[in-house]
Amino acid sequence: MRALENFLFFSLLLAYISAFFSITAYEAFLVLAIISGVILLAVKRINPLKGLFSIPLIGHLSTITLSSILFLRVKEQWRRLLEQDFFSLSYFSVFALDREKVLRLVEFFLKLAPLLGLIVSIKVLYTYCTTNDVKAFWGGNFVIGNLLALPFFASLYWFFKTERKLLKLTLLLLATIFLYTSLLPVERSVILGFLLGISIFIIPLIRFSKLSIKWITLIIFVTLSGISIATYQHPKVKYWIYLLKNHSNIEETVNRISSGRVVIAKGALELIENATQNGDYTKLLIGWGYGPQKQYNNLPRYFHFMNEYESFVFLTEFINGGILNIFFLLWFYIALIYLTLKVLRKRDNLYMEKIVLVSTVWVNMGYHLFTLFWVPINALFYIFLALVERLNRLK
Repeated sequence: MRALENFLFFSLLLAYISAFFSITAYEAFLVLAIISGVILLAVKRINPLKGLFSIPLIGHLSTITLSSILFLRVKEQWRRLLEQDFFSLSYFSVFALDREKVLRLVEFFLKLAPLLGLIVSIKVLYTYCTTNDVKAFWGGNFVIGNLLALPFFASLYWFFKTERKLLKLTLLLLATIFLYTSLLPVERSVILGFLLGISIFIIPLIRFSKLSIKWITLIIFVTLSGISIATYQHPKVKYWIYLLKNHSNIEETVNRISSGRVVIAKGALELIENATQNGDYTKLLIGWGYGPQKQYNNLPRYFHFMNEYESFVFLTEFINGGILNIFFLLWFYIALIYLTLKVLRKRDNLYMEKIVLVSTVWVNMGYHLFTLFWVPINALFYIFLALVERLNRLK
C-alpha cells in the first residue's frame, strides 16, 4: 500500500509539472493518479463523498451525462464529456494521500511554481516579441492565465517567507512578470479571475500581516502595474473603448464587447422558451445535453464552429444540464465561498499555504463565470481544492 501511495504522490506531482509543458503528458499522469487514487480509496475504505465538493461535483457530472445520453446527438461532444467525467475524478484522488504526503505535495507545488511559471513566461514573452502572437507550450490564451495563477501567488508567498531584501524584490519582480504574462492576451474572464483571487489574498495581508505598510502598498502597486502594462494600448482594449465612446445601441455594444454573448444567450433562451411552451419539462429539469448548439443550430452562421451556448455560466449550464445542474453548480460555488471563509478565519501554521491555494482556485472559478465550466486544466484546480480541504483538517 505504501508503494501505491508513493506512486499516487509522484503521479500528482508530475501531473502538476507537466501541465506547464504538455497536455498529453499532463493527462497521462492524471490517468495514473486517478486510477491509483481510486484503488487506494477502495483499499483504505475511505468514503469518497466526505469532500466538501464531492456531491455537487458528482451531481453536476451525472446530470450532464444523463441529459447527453437522452438528448445529445453531437458526436464530437462525447469525447469532451467523457474527458470531463473522468479527469474531474482528480479531486477524489487527493483524499487517498496520508497527512505527510499532503504536506509534501503542497510544499513541492509552492517551491516549483515560480520556476515553472518563469519558464512558461519566457516562452510566452519570446513568442510575443518575435511573432506578435501569444502562445504557451499548449492550449489557448486562457491556459496561460490559469497556469500562472499559482506561480503568481507562490511568489508572493515566498516573498513573505524570506527576510532577504534582494530576494524579496526578485520575488516581486517574478510576480509582476507572471501577472503581466497572464493578462497579456487580455482575456476578460482571466482578468476577472485574478481580481477575485488577489482580493482574497490581500485580506489576510491587511488584517494580520506584520509587514510594513510600504510592502503591502508595493504588492498592490505590482498588481495594478501588471494589469495596466498588459492591457495598455492593446487592440482589444482600444476597440472596447471605441465601442463605449461611440455606442448607439446598448445591447449591440454589450454584445460586441462580450464577444457575442448576448446573441448566444438569446439562442439559449430560445431553447428554454420552446421547452416551456411545449411542456418539455424533462429538458428543463436535466437539460439538452453537453454542448448541443450544433444540434439545434439557432445561432448566426459565424457561431457555427461552437458546440456550446457559451454565455454566462449559469445560463450555459442550464442548457447543458437544466435546473438540476444549476442546483449542483450553485452548491459548488457556495461550498467554495464557505471553504474560503473557513480558511480566512482559521489562522494556524498552514494559514498562508491555504490562502495561496484558495486564491489560485478563485482565478479559475472566476474565469468560468463567463465561459464553460470545464477545460482540461480544471483537473489541476480540483486537486488544489482537495488539498485546501485536507490542510484545513490537519491538526
